[in-house]
Amino acid sequence: MSTPTQSPPLVVRRVIAAPAELVFRAWSDPAVASRWGWGKAYDTIALELDCRPGGAWRHEIRNRESGETFWFEGVFREVEPGRRVVHTFQWRSDRGYRQDESLVAVELLPRGAATEVVITHTLLPAESVADTDTGWHDCLEQIDAAVRDAGGEPR
Repeated sequence: MSTPTQSPPLVVRRVIAAPAELVFRAWSDPAVASRWGWGKAYDTIALELDCRPGGAWRHEIRNRESGETFWFEGVFREVEPGRRVVHTFQWRSDRGYRQDESLVAVELLPRGAATEVVITHTLLPAESVADTDTGWHDCLEQIDAAVRDAGGEPR
C-alpha cells in the first residue's frame, strides 16, 4: 500500500467588498456560515459552530444534483475576530469518500472598505489539491454573496 504524497500549501485569494468584521462572520456566525454551504451546488442540512480556540465545527451539506451528503468538520485552533481563523479540516461523504485531517488558515486583510481573504490549506494529499482549489474558489464566491446579504449591502 502506498502512502499519499503531501502537497505544498494551497493558497487561494479573493477580495470581498465588505469590512473584515463582517467577512469574519462567514466562519463565526451560524446564520452567515449556513448560507455559503461549501459552494453553489450544495444546501446546508445542519451546522454546528463554536468559533473559539478548542471549539468544534461541523457542517453537513447535500449536493442538489446528485443527492450526495458530505460532512466537513474540525476544531478551531486560533481565532482572532476580524483578522484570522485557523482550524483543522476533514470530510467524508455518504458514498464512502473521505479525506483525512488537514489544516486551514484564513487571513482577513483590510483593503480600504473591502477585505482580502487569503486561505492557506496545508497537509493536503497531492491528489486532492486541484479539487480543493476549485472548491475554495467556489466557497469564496458564495461567502462573498452571503456576507454582502448579511451586511444588507446590494449585490
